[in-house]
Amino acid sequence: MLHMLKFLAFQTASSTNATSSMSQANATVQADPSRNNIVELADLSNSTAATAVRAWHDALHDLVGITGWNESVVEWVSYVIFALAVLLVCFVSNWLAKFMIHRLVDRALERRGGTWGKLLVQEKVLTRLSHLIPVFILAIALPLLFPSGIREWIFPILDVYTIWIFLMVAYALVDVVGHWYTSREHTRDTAIEGILQATKLVFTLVAILCVLSVVFAKSPLWFLSGIGAFMAILLLVFRDSLLGLVAGLQLAANDMVRVGDWIEIPGTRVDGEVVEVSLTTVQVQNWDRTISLVPAYDLFQKAFVNWRGMSDSGGRRIKRSINIDVNSITYADVQMLQEFQSFTILKPYLDEKIQELSVWNEENNVDDCCLINGRRQTNIGIFRAYVKAYLRAHPKIHQDGFTFLVRQLPPTEAGLPLEIYVFTNDNNWVPYEEIQADIFDHLLAAIPGFGLRVFQSPTGADVRECGNAAGGAV
Repeated sequence: MLHMLKFLAFQTASSTNATSSMSQANATVQADPSRNNIVELADLSNSTAATAVRAWHDALHDLVGITGWNESVVEWVSYVIFALAVLLVCFVSNWLAKFMIHRLVDRALERRGGTWGKLLVQEKVLTRLSHLIPVFILAIALPLLFPSGIREWIFPILDVYTIWIFLMVAYALVDVVGHWYTSREHTRDTAIEGILQATKLVFTLVAILCVLSVVFAKSPLWFLSGIGAFMAILLLVFRDSLLGLVAGLQLAANDMVRVGDWIEIPGTRVDGEVVEVSLTTVQVQNWDRTISLVPAYDLFQKAFVNWRGMSDSGGRRIKRSINIDVNSITYADVQMLQEFQSFTILKPYLDEKIQELSVWNEENNVDDCCLINGRRQTNIGIFRAYVKAYLRAHPKIHQDGFTFLVRQLPPTEAGLPLEIYVFTNDNNWVPYEEIQADIFDHLLAAIPGFGLRVFQSPTGADVRECGNAAGGAV
């Protein structure tokens, strides 16, 4: 402040009146070779607004001079009043700009601007731009307030503030694009958060480069020319971050993972729904309600299962087997066939099959003395046909467009597996499990009606029963 006062006193002593003093100051400002700042690129010192501000300053000086005070006191009082007035104008102009934007521009954009207009209002893009008005006012007034020595560090502060304003506007525009992209029907579920964050990172790096250029009074190209020397160190120090960045961009670009996808990573405890896809990590909420943070690079490098196809198809697979005791498998005699024909959903199949086999056996002169001759039905085959008929009539099973299969697998020491391979038309977890349980509840209860037994390893009760039977026989 003392330096400033000395400067003002020197200007007063070397001039005959306040007007000539301001003309000399303006000439000094225009001749100052250090004025290469961002806020001065528009040559505001020669603008109409700058001329008006200088005239106002001179008028204020003359008005204070009417008091008859000493010239140095007049200079000091007029300086303080002018400085406070500049600050007041800055605050008022910023408030008025925001008020006008909110009352007029934002309302017009919301009514007639469509989706883009509403998003610009939502992200306050124009409101953030209003902060440039005080910058312009200060850029005009500062040459009248401070000598060149003080301006050398005040103008860079204004430049940094201007860069910050444009960075915030760029962030808001990126968010506008992101909201617009995710608001469309066919791109709503696409994970572009990583791309948006990468774009903001690029803008941030450019802003940092501009700030360094302002602070050190060097061209941005000067910093870029020396950045290659640090690349090797940066790659070593930030290797994981860079790999995660690239992997995150690849995941987003290839649409490998979206928010809401059910993913599973074999060999880990990650098995749940994706709740967030960021630039370097994927956040998964497991089905036990725990949260797993998976590096994007792991998903890009390792194999994982994405169940999105199942969710989008509208069907969820049932793939489960019932092990049949092979000792219970036998030919179906006449009595068994008559009993099976009383099963409503099975009767059409049996009528057709009995007729088909009778014709074939007659044409080939099959001897009916024993069931092993010719073509005969078995209880396991009839039960398999029953399972198919039951599933065909089930309202919760997809009948077309999905695999529908009831088959036998190779026999094992645990019996003959009879596998059901179908798809439900409700892929939500709880309803799916209920549908599956209802089907197998029915089939397990129906198996004894076909003379079959489900294979089950002997239990303690079985051993005791065998022991009791053996003791009774003795």
